[in-house]
Amino acid sequence: MTGQKGRGGLVGAIAAEWTKLWTVRSTWVALASTAALIIAYTVIAGGAARSAPADGSGGGLPTAPLDNLGTGVAFMGQFGVLALATMVMATEYSTGSIRSTLLWVPVRYRVLLAKCLVLFPVLFVSGLVLTPVGVGSAVAALGDAAQSVTAEDAVARAFAVGGYLAATGVIVVGIGAAVRSVAGTLTVGFLLMLVLPMTMQSTSVEFLSKAADYLPGPAGMHLMGVAENQAYGTPAAVGLLAIWAVAANVVGYCVLRSRDA
Repeated sequence: MTGQKGRGGLVGAIAAEWTKLWTVRSTWVALASTAALIIAYTVIAGGAARSAPADGSGGGLPTAPLDNLGTGVAFMGQFGVLALATMVMATEYSTGSIRSTLLWVPVRYRVLLAKCLVLFPVLFVSGLVLTPVGVGSAVAALGDAAQSVTAEDAVARAFAVGGYLAATGVIVVGIGAAVRSVAGTLTVGFLLMLVLPMTMQSTSVEFLSKAADYLPGPAGMHLMGVAENQAYGTPAAVGLLAIWAVAANVVGYCVLRSRDA
């Protein structure tokens, strides 16, 4: 009996989620897709910026590799993470494996907490790893037009990218618990991270345009230093992402408690 102590509870739930995450091919596919999307964006944007006319009429594409990376994460790379986080939570409802999960971990909040505690560091480290890859592809695409990148700025951007990808994953886990559908989770995540902010920012209603800055997608762009208006700084961006992550999982937990499997 003593030898089995500590294998259950939150520790056991985390161990189970870790095993589930790394024993399916879709995890590797999603992470590889994230890398491919970021590289594709930085190469395309870098090539376009290098080819732009010198008079600035080419659309104002950034020649800073770190900015190319940040916009690549915001506009393309994060959707590989969205797919991975959807798999972690919502796919269990589509396959019916959520019944086994809830049987093994009957304390409902531990289910969400364990998934978040596994996914957050994985995505954070992925962001750290993908930053030099994205910067390298941006520098190669920009060629002589590339601005210099300092080690300090690169490290800071790596932490920002990792933090945003990790926060996105946690938010989507909460959405998945609330929506309980793969298609629904992907749709809500896509709308919340990109479509809704862009729509609100393009409107002539000033209140909606300003409110868009406080959605998770724009908060991530502020964190990565690529937001157009710089409405707030890094601490506020971190706080907003944390609030969205907690709010999404509180809603998911409430739905999980009330409707179960």
